[in-house]
Amino acid sequence: MDLVVGASGQLGRRVVRRLLKSGSPVRALSRTPGQLRELQTEGANVVQGNLLDPEGLRSALDGVRAVIVAAHGLVPPSRTNHPRAVDGKGVRRLIDLAAEAGVERIIHMSVAGADRGDTAFAREKRATELHLQASGVGWTILRPTLFVENHLLLLMGEPLRAGRRVELLGRGETPVNWISADDVADEVLRSLEGARGGGAVRTLGGPDRMTRLQALAVLEEVLGTAAKRRHLPLSLVRILRGLTRPVHPGMSYLLDLVVAEETGRSSFPDAALDWRGSTTVREVVERWAEEGK
Repeated sequence: MDLVVGASGQLGRRVVRRLLKSGSPVRALSRTPGQLRELQTEGANVVQGNLLDPEGLRSALDGVRAVIVAAHGLVPPSRTNHPRAVDGKGVRRLIDLAAEAGVERIIHMSVAGADRGDTAFAREKRATELHLQASGVGWTILRPTLFVENHLLLLMGEPLRAGRRVELLGRGETPVNWISADDVADEVLRSLEGARGGGAVRTLGGPDRMTRLQALAVLEEVLGTAAKRRHLPLSLVRILRGLTRPVHPGMSYLLDLVVAEETGRSSFPDAALDWRGSTTVREVVERWAEEGK
């Protein structure tokens, strides 16, 4: 049996469905299992669990062959389920428990540029990568770029569709690479099936490099509405990053990513990608808009 951690998220849900379609028995772990009734109907073994709860994790790991770590604490930002608690301490605890349970392989979702450590989020992910590599468990590390579903649809698309103001952190004029959760899920399955050898570290990207403003323009065009925008200047983003660190760590991690993006510290060329998906930003937005009708 394979265990998907973070099964109610954008990536985890897609991985569970692909595993079920392939005929593999799959256990879906989520803090909110009520959101996975449809997957349970389709055949998934849905269990409640939290990366911050070791006892629940031990039970979820029983009889598991491989673990796919799709949980993260970056988007939406949270006071409690933030990257230090989830992507750091929580996943490292999961790795240790998986090694004790005799799990054969872990596929870990990291982030593009983790090895450079240009953001607090990247440094957290890199520390977990090193922990996994030293664990004795077989491993594959995938480093995707920005998920369209999280950084565009969740942060800007949902407010726009609801008629609320769209908050733009910084200028939003830095070109970044965007990837779809569907393409990443396909690559996870290929990695799990052995098409990608164990011990591999792969940076994944999509076909589009565009700014956040350009991505927002795609949203506006597809939805047929203009966004009510508010830009937070970079100087204010820097101040808020420090102020939120002790009271809202999740927001501080997200603001730190914005600062790195706006100043070019987290930029890297598409040539650095090991694999590129084919799903465009527009295709993801159009599918999301159609499903929301």
